Amino acid sequence: MIAHQCDTLVIGGGSAGAIVAGKLAQRHPAERTLLVEAGRDDRHPLIKTPLGLVAMMGNGGFDWRLESAPNWALGCAVAKIPRGKMLGGSGSINSMLYVRGRPSDYDRWATREGASGWSWADVLPVFKAMEGNQRLVGELHGTQGPMQVEDQASPHPLGQAFVRAGESLQMPRNDDFNGQTQEGLGHYQVNMKRGQRWTGVDAYLRPAMARGKNLAVLKHAQVQKLRFEGKRAVGATLADGREIAAARRVILCAGAIGTPLILLKSGVGPGREVADLAGVGQNLQDHPASPISMRGTRAGHGLAPGNLGWLLSAPLQYLLRRRGMLASPTVEAGGFARTHGALAEPDVQFHFGPFNLGYWGHGLFADVCVLNPKSRGQVTLADDGSARIDLNLLDHAHDRDTLSRGLRLLASLLSAEPMRKAVGPHAAATPDIFADAVEDVLDDWLGQNAFTSYHPVGTAKMGPASDPMAVVDPLSLAVHGLEGLHVVDASVMPSLVAGNTNNPTMMIAYKAVTQGLN
Repeated sequence: MIAHQCDTLVIGGGSAGAIVAGKLAQRHPAERTLLVEAGRDDRHPLIKTPLGLVAMMGNGGFDWRLESAPNWALGCAVAKIPRGKMLGGSGSINSMLYVRGRPSDYDRWATREGASGWSWADVLPVFKAMEGNQRLVGELHGTQGPMQVEDQASPHPLGQAFVRAGESLQMPRNDDFNGQTQEGLGHYQVNMKRGQRWTGVDAYLRPAMARGKNLAVLKHAQVQKLRFEGKRAVGATLADGREIAAARRVILCAGAIGTPLILLKSGVGPGREVADLAGVGQNLQDHPASPISMRGTRAGHGLAPGNLGWLLSAPLQYLLRRRGMLASPTVEAGGFARTHGALAEPDVQFHFGPFNLGYWGHGLFADVCVLNPKSRGQVTLADDGSARIDLNLLDHAHDRDTLSRGLRLLASLLSAEPMRKAVGPHAAATPDIFADAVEDVLDDWLGQNAFTSYHPVGTAKMGPASDPMAVVDPLSLAVHGLEGLHVVDASVMPSLVAGNTNNPTMMIAYKAVTQGLN
């Protein structure tokens, strides 16, 4: 029995789906667009308060709490994979960093990986049309777009110490990671508006809902599988048995984990009955990372006696001025670096935050991640119908070697004089890589502590029909061999960009609606 009817069904209200639904409703006012989201609404103080992400990650009310299969290169450890369980998706629980990647990422997509129409020249105008930057202007930035980008309201002084540590090691200061050069250290700009989280829901979905009645949003509605008539997608069946009919098209925006899972459960994938597409669920990529935590006699937002006044006043500071600790995206500073001189571009990224991790006292955390990993994993269908997520982190020697060099470089930054002075004379760190950073120590550390950067992509990659592993056409993002079915989310990326993936995912959504979908 059909419970809902529409012209276009959008599955998933995350970073991509919110924009797809909002822009489609705007561009086609005579058509009915229905957005189906498995999670909750995003009107919650924890979601809008930047530091609220600390309370949301791992909380089943906000996070799907996915886990990987045992990863052999990490001693068969199981990695946590937080994914947002609400409108805005993982863009509602991330660190809000405004990073687009670099021109060579998109030129590689277009020239070497079969994604025609996705070169830097193609995507830069899209980024600019979306961007509402409050500080940066010029040929690489937009200032009038609805996706708000601003400097952090009150970054902690420890971030400046981290940047000065880089300068002491001849690493340049960089005030714009989306500018002419990516390399260097600085403070990240963030997707916030006056100190509050700002997502595709705020920028595109909610305004579209306010404009007219052609857009409906169905929350707490998990899609079980797609419905087909022959080779044409005609709707979906929800987990509670309700059916949705889509007269024109179905657009999958369920993310790099959810999209291949739905396709596989619907008979689309390797050897499947509806469409035999070998690439569904394959080509899974993420940025492998490794952390270092420090503690000392001063500095940081830690639970220390000297900080109690600051901590107790933080809610009032945020409520009245949208400043202070609660306005922090957790990752405040960082940047990009080359781990050896022969490289033309950075191969690692740093994330730095003025927070201790799991102990009493002052401290900080930092991590380094590999920007262009060569390891590939997969998403397959488990016996119970859930997703089996094989990240396969550090399977390729290139990734382990790069992460090892990056970890050594991060240790040098944290032990440089500006950091030592800021943290205090009794700073301690894990592991013992500050002493000699020998290979066996590093290798052991990586095996026990490497983790994902929460940037999964690639499991329904775009490419020409002649590519046996391509799932969608690069121009229309239509699924090869099927009618009325498109995929628009991070799963279509043929490879990772050099940086955080949220804004590139939103760019894909905007470009798909304005230039690709018909």
